[in-house]
This record gives sequence, structure tokens and C-alpha cells, in this order.
Amino acid sequence: MTVKLFLFDLDGTLVDTAPDLVRATNLVRIVRGLPALPDEVLRPMASKGAPGLIGTAFSITPDHPSFAEFKDEFLSNYRSGLAVTSRPFAGIPEMLDALHAVGIRTGIFTNKYIELADALIDGLELRDKFDIILGSNSEGCAMKPAPDAFFEAARRLSINTNEMLYAGDDPRDVLAAHAAGLPCAGVRWGYLDSDPDTWHADFVANSPLELVSWATQQK
Repeated sequence: MTVKLFLFDLDGTLVDTAPDLVRATNLVRIVRGLPALPDEVLRPMASKGAPGLIGTAFSITPDHPSFAEFKDEFLSNYRSGLAVTSRPFAGIPEMLDALHAVGIRTGIFTNKYIELADALIDGLELRDKFDIILGSNSEGCAMKPAPDAFFEAARRLSINTNEMLYAGDDPRDVLAAHAAGLPCAGVRWGYLDSDPDTWHADFVANSPLELVSWATQQK
């Protein structure tokens, strides 16, 4: 195959966003007189978004009467400081540069709302590293494991889905990519709650630069 675009999950794959997500979640607890939860309790939920973080913080599911209130408060907290301590994982900027150097465009598809993804990328001054950024609420997109965003990326960049790759730190990343016919890599440095070797990924990367080698081997 000829690889023209390598798309990535955001939280836990490109950027370590857990510190700011944990802070935003714990603030919801603190204003209700509850103690902050330790980082190790909430960090594994950083890729699960509000359902995972709020669910763990309050032992509730999205159908609980208080979930919407907690979620809105969590998002407000997060918007006010989403790039304070979040940083790209080691080797990510170099990986993106290496992909561009061999003619492979790069992009993001995240379950984050697009306005939050855009604000985070701008706050980290990474905008010039990406050719496209899609969130779950971008036009033509939907939450993973739905594959809609891959077709939308192909449409916007005038390429075919069989010219794309994806990588992420959660089994749903593999499910979404495979549903669109894309090869998908699992990564070992994210917020893992299971072994990537069990996800049926096409490749499992131990470091960002291994993704460059994998991509170039597909060309």
C-alpha cells in the first residue's frame, strides 16, 4: 500500500493529558467536600473521557441523574487549564517530523470534542505538525469505535482510506480503524487497561519511532 496519511489518537497516544484531566476531575470532587483521588486511580481513565473519569471518581454511569451535571463541571474545569501540565510523550514531535520527511501527512482523530482538541494542540504549539484534526463532534464524525472520521478524513484530504494508517492506546482505536479497513497500531506508552497484544492490532509499538518504521514498511 501507499501510505499518504497517518492518523493518531490524541490522549495517551500523542499527548500525556492525564495530569490536567485528573485535576479537572478532582475539582468536581473537591467542591463537594470529597478528597482528591490519587493520580494512579484516575490516570488509567484518561483515554476514556468523561464517562471513564467521572464514572471512576463517583462510581456512577452516564445514566445516573447526576452524571450530566458532573460532566459539565468537569469540562468547564478542563477548558480552563487543558495545556497546563499536558505534554507530548517523549519522541512524538520527532516521530511526526520523520513521517513528514518521508512524505506522509499526519493527523488526529480523537473522541475529544474538536474545540478541546484544537485548544490543546494550539496550547502546546503543535498545530504545524498536523494536516488534519478531527474530534468526535466534527462534521461527518462520530465517537470511536464508529469509523466515520476515517471516511471524513479521506474526503477532506482527497485520498482513499486504503492509503491511511491509525494508531492508538485503546482497543476501540483498533475496532474503529478496522471497521474502516485501515491497518492500526497499538501503542504501549498510553493509559493502558489491557495488553495491546490482545487487541488484534496490526502492529504494537514500544516507542513512537517504531511507528515510523512500520509506516515506511507499508509504502
